[in-house]
Amino acid sequence: MKWLELSAEVDRGQAETVAEEALRPFGQGGVAIEEEVSWGQAEEPLFQGRARVSVFLPVDDALGSKRLRLEEALSRAMFPRPVGLSAREIEEQQWETAWRKHYKVLKVGQRIIVKPAWEEYRTEAGQIVIEIEPGMAFGTGQHATTRLCLVAIERLLRPGMAVLDLGTGSGILAIAAAKLGASPVLALDVSPTSVAVARANIEANALSHLIAVEEGTLPQSGGVWEASFDLVAANVIADVIEDLSPYLVRSLKANGFLIAGGIIRDRLDGIVGKLEEAGVRVIDTLAEGEWRAVIAQAKKG
Repeated sequence: MKWLELSAEVDRGQAETVAEEALRPFGQGGVAIEEEVSWGQAEEPLFQGRARVSVFLPVDDALGSKRLRLEEALSRAMFPRPVGLSAREIEEQQWETAWRKHYKVLKVGQRIIVKPAWEEYRTEAGQIVIEIEPGMAFGTGQHATTRLCLVAIERLLRPGMAVLDLGTGSGILAIAAAKLGASPVLALDVSPTSVAVARANIEANALSHLIAVEEGTLPQSGGVWEASFDLVAANVIADVIEDLSPYLVRSLKANGFLIAGGIIRDRLDGIVGKLEEAGVRVIDTLAEGEWRAVIAQAKKG
């Protein structure tokens, strides 16, 4: 089989939006984003300039219609600048190498290393290594919202905390929490594909005894998860956070922490208002490009 690689050169701030709104639904193996990453004295990564967003389509009878729908999705999206695509055809034996080249070892925060399954890495003292097989589930560390949530988890997590990862995707946040000492950890996702991918990644990281993965979301009937968690991470989208804000807050123990990710800058004030209305106090906001993650804390019992 042959493959068609479609790539867009965009401003770095556009990369995640182009990937999620236009490319991801049509590709195989997820979407790859290449950015230049540098690390200063602070724990947050520093990004500048342009980014390359790539997706791979099999060359088959459906290619024409897929490419047309992908281009229509790009044209419908309200991007500040027009987004053009470059294309190249590659052979089957080149596809895995071409796809994998986009995923490299990534440092996030002070201690977290995100490593593709095929990459080698020598762990340094104090670091935790998360091994991820990139696939059709969201969460490889390549997206700003995932990085922000990982930084927040590293700051807040204390050994023995009970953690909920809502919208787990690849399982990356649940794995990070467990490796930092959380126990137990519950990972939820409404997508059967994500549930399967998360379970495989959790098994690969030898954490199946600490992390339970279930298909579903909040609220849970009967209130079985009310006041159950010391920390809840919800790296989803702003609309979902708004809709679920009362249930997210109810799932927290007294003084528990909520990390809400996947928030575009223009939606931040509305999300903060919804969360505070639901009964938590927003204590910090993390930012990278256009994306924001909110850290909130439940009131004392």
